[in-house]
Amino acid sequence: MRSILVTLLIALITAALGAIALWQFREGNLHRMLGMPPAPLGKRIFPNFDPNEAAVIRLKSGDVCATFRKTAVGWRAIEPWEDRMDGRAAVAIIGFTAGTIVEDLVPREKINLELAGFGSKSHEIHIRNKKGDTLAHFRLGRRTPWEYLPEAGGDKPAPTIYLMPLEKGRKSHIYAATGDILPLLKDNFKYLRDHRPFYFNPLNLQKIRIKTSEGELTLGRETLRSPWRILKPLDLATDPEAMKNLLERLVEFQAIKLSDRSEVTIPTKGASSNYAEIALTDYGSQSETVLDIFPAEDPNARTAEAIVSDRPYTVFHLPLKSDHDLVSVSDLPLTVNELREAKLTQLNIASIRGIAIETVTSPLILLSREPPAPWLVTVNNREQKANEQRLYELLKAVTETRALSFVTDSAPEDLSAWGLDRPSLKLTFLAKSDQALTIHFGLDTKGGLYAMRKGSSTIMSLDRGFLEKIAVRQHEWRHARLGAFNRVDITRIKRQQNGLEPLELGYDFKKDKWQAFLGTQDVTANLDPLKANFLVGAIESLEVKSWLSENEEAAAVLENPSLKFEITQNLVDEFGDVAGMETEVIAIGIDKTTGKIFGKKASEGLFFTLPKETISKLGIPLLDE
Repeated sequence: MRSILVTLLIALITAALGAIALWQFREGNLHRMLGMPPAPLGKRIFPNFDPNEAAVIRLKSGDVCATFRKTAVGWRAIEPWEDRMDGRAAVAIIGFTAGTIVEDLVPREKINLELAGFGSKSHEIHIRNKKGDTLAHFRLGRRTPWEYLPEAGGDKPAPTIYLMPLEKGRKSHIYAATGDILPLLKDNFKYLRDHRPFYFNPLNLQKIRIKTSEGELTLGRETLRSPWRILKPLDLATDPEAMKNLLERLVEFQAIKLSDRSEVTIPTKGASSNYAEIALTDYGSQSETVLDIFPAEDPNARTAEAIVSDRPYTVFHLPLKSDHDLVSVSDLPLTVNELREAKLTQLNIASIRGIAIETVTSPLILLSREPPAPWLVTVNNREQKANEQRLYELLKAVTETRALSFVTDSAPEDLSAWGLDRPSLKLTFLAKSDQALTIHFGLDTKGGLYAMRKGSSTIMSLDRGFLEKIAVRQHEWRHARLGAFNRVDITRIKRQQNGLEPLELGYDFKKDKWQAFLGTQDVTANLDPLKANFLVGAIESLEVKSWLSENEEAAAVLENPSLKFEITQNLVDEFGDVAGMETEVIAIGIDKTTGKIFGKKASEGLFFTLPKETISKLGIPLLDE
């Protein structure tokens, strides 16, 4: 018969095993009873940590404690101040906790805790969920003496830091943990307080109101996809790049340091001439977030004190000038002229059907087109293809030129001060919808260039170099092709080069046959037909760089031309029959001082310039030696 003692012992063992089984069923493991095993090398130290559940971050360093709570409007500091937490810092702390892995580990009793940085000033981090349950609890020491190479882009070593887990049931090990968030936690956690006065989503912003010593302006947009416009004091288009800069800089704008309102005496609103106010309104909001900036009266001051409406107990010390690595007040475009569209025009080139160019010294130039046909220009009452280079330069100038400044938005009746009472240049653009845009350009007595749209009262100042980009003489608009040369019709080419005997070529296109003569000597046997064909191709494709009127430099150069051509070709009637012959003489010369290449056709009085490579093409050796 079994003794009572044995029976009781068996019962106790059975109960203990049942309790253990129940514990494992409830907890999923026996870590709290036996201790969680250490995280292995290369694995996460907090494998069960879910960043999405993090709702409270509590920090402690010595006697200083800080608590941060996640709210519907972002992370907020509860202590030691009531203020907004920098959301980037919260992300960094949570991200470190979720991602840090074991680079090395050692039992706690085998390491000098003081040397590892776990003294009274070490940082303790406790992260909980909404219910108050612990998600991660640990202490950070100093940086370890070694670094690790990340798997991705492992060419740059990364720091490791001593980390001591503090969760209950966790075995006592010290880890060399990857990553380093110590810089965030220094100076009693002051860097965790959001130094940015504005916390907003630029994509959800509807209105910006700005008030400075130069006046007040309002920027707004109707919908999320609408362009920003200046609504007050005038209805004006904004410069997209300037608006992009403003929004980006407002997002990045932050203080050098923060103070509590009780510690600082704020100047009276508007007491300084440099007082500024910036107010933001989101879609769906009826209230503004207002930043008041109070620069010091000292012109050499480096910072300005400011307060923002949704953080009334915090004073921001903002950088005034661009001598920090931060966006300063002076970096913010806050005036109408900095934010308005500064381009001369916003023309849609594809919709333009006509252009008129008028000056006080030259005849009217008319350009027109009916797509897909090319642009045409009327010169001397004769319509011909327009010079594409001149057209490109004009359209580029009027669509890309920006105002140096806006002189006035309320131009008086007397425009003589800007030379606009008698414009030196008028440009008119006609769209396919028959809408017209006319711009007047004037020069003042000092040579400054000004522009004003017809029907507008705004005068803008332009760089005078703009005028150099607009061809205003009729001959400048002639097509770049030098002549209607066609190898089918060419029968004779005579080329004369300085210091060489003239070479005369006879050509029969149908038979593809060449003849060559030096004086009376037949040198056809020495002629390279491939090079002769190349020369004809160069003549066919001759295009001028620019057309010139009377030009003393060109005339002097062409008194002794480097090359001279006599090109004879058949004239063909409308039925394709030969109706005669015509010879064109072209002289080409090089200015040895400037390197410019000038030319002139004998049948016309216009000079022209040619690209530099033209001489080598037209002067190609044709005879085999």
